[in-house]
Amino acid sequence: MGSSPDPDELIEFAQPSFDEFQRQTSLMTSCNLLWKELSEHFTSMEQNLMKKSEALKLMIETLDHQTQTSIELLKHREVTVDHSVEIAAGKADERARAALESLEKARDIGSNAEDDGEVDDGDGLLSALKSLCLKMDARGFWDFVIARKKELENLRSQIPVALVDCVDPPKLVLEAVSEVFPVDKRGVEGAGEKVTNDFGWACVVI
Repeated sequence: MGSSPDPDELIEFAQPSFDEFQRQTSLMTSCNLLWKELSEHFTSMEQNLMKKSEALKLMIETLDHQTQTSIELLKHREVTVDHSVEIAAGKADERARAALESLEKARDIGSNAEDDGEVDDGDGLLSALKSLCLKMDARGFWDFVIARKKELENLRSQIPVALVDCVDPPKLVLEAVSEVFPVDKRGVEGAGEKVTNDFGWACVVI
């Protein structure tokens, strides 16, 4: 028969196994805690990334909406500008046709006016004035006015209407009256000839 084991030997044999178990238990606990900490960290990172992704998505959608709105506004403005250009071109064509008609009508009237110093009626006077205004003929405009002192009332009413069709009304008026205002140049041209005609009334009318 074999001898029975010594109790002290059993204690010595069991002691290392228990210490190893405690060590492994402590290691597993540490690993679990570390895993939990890492899981929480990555979960927090994932949530933050999702929030940032949603914010970025919302920002992109807002920018897309603003871009689309801007494009629509630009298209609307382009259509409006095109429409305005068409209207302006139409008005320019109308004015060009009216100017040509006025020039054609005033051609004969102007010739007759140079011959007898008179025009047939108010419409003829207006046509002649418009013709001169359209051509920016300041000297012709001045000569035409001073030759018609008897038609002063008609001139007062028709000159403003005729000047509307002028390219640069102030320039035409200033050049027209510059013959006598602010300095009367007729004395210089007459080489000593005494000038007696007072054209102040014409300056006022123009």
